[in-house]
Amino acid sequence: MAGGAHIQTIGVSHTYKGGGAKVLGQIDLEIRPGEALALIGRSGCGKSTLLHILSGLSVPSVGKVLVDGALITEPSPSRIMMFQAPSLYPWMSVEQNVGLGLRFNGKMKEAGHRIPEVLELVELGDYAKRNVQDLSGGQQQRVALARSLALKPDVLLLDEPLSALDAFTRHALQRDIRRICKDLGITLILVTHDINEAVMMADRALVLKADPGDIDAEIAIPIPGGRLPSMQEFSDVRRQLVAAYEAAAGLTMAEAQGFISDKSLNAPAPVERLAAN
Repeated sequence: MAGGAHIQTIGVSHTYKGGGAKVLGQIDLEIRPGEALALIGRSGCGKSTLLHILSGLSVPSVGKVLVDGALITEPSPSRIMMFQAPSLYPWMSVEQNVGLGLRFNGKMKEAGHRIPEVLELVELGDYAKRNVQDLSGGQQQRVALARSLALKPDVLLLDEPLSALDAFTRHALQRDIRRICKDLGITLILVTHDINEAVMMADRALVLKADPGDIDAEIAIPIPGGRLPSMQEFSDVRRQLVAAYEAAAGLTMAEAQGFISDKSLNAPAPVERLAAN
């Protein structure tokens, strides 16, 4: 299905109020409609700041963001952000939480058919009446995903919402979010420290360097169909991303050793551990 928003940044840089060093240098970027783009880099490189600017939650100090040719200066229900915590109301049922975006945007007339639709999309069709406190962490993130999809966004932005989940739950959600966005024609932008996650979910990855944050490398991820870490194509792209990450972060060879091992989904990649430091 065609769709999704076309996003451009033109000369975007950012310095937080109060002065200090630039968080972002100069970002000129184009994201194609329906593309899945990953932003990778170690802590402090400005990737979350860039994500917030793309969403409209922040306004750049310099430059502009265009979505389908229109200047973006504020958030919109057409661009939905998912954060690390699912931020659900624990006293509400699954369907009540999913309907919150519709309620806040005056679209409750659509709730009767829209809520069941999105719950089926995220494989929670039988959980509508359940209290969210009774769900696992992965199921709660699926509720947050359903809430995000209920408004039929053109852009879905992920600020590491899967980072606290166990490896197998995380892998399932990575696969399902990519599939849903492709099926619905949603432009997907994700921030991650996890190289495997970028290869699993994105069509293209941008590796950012710090001081100030800027795009240091661009890696295409042309893997058709379903993706598994055991695939040769997956390993090949992962090696490219590890090398680009190493160069952007200024890591030594000793720090880089072991980065390209794909033996287990259970163990976090060394890149993920270093970036968290």
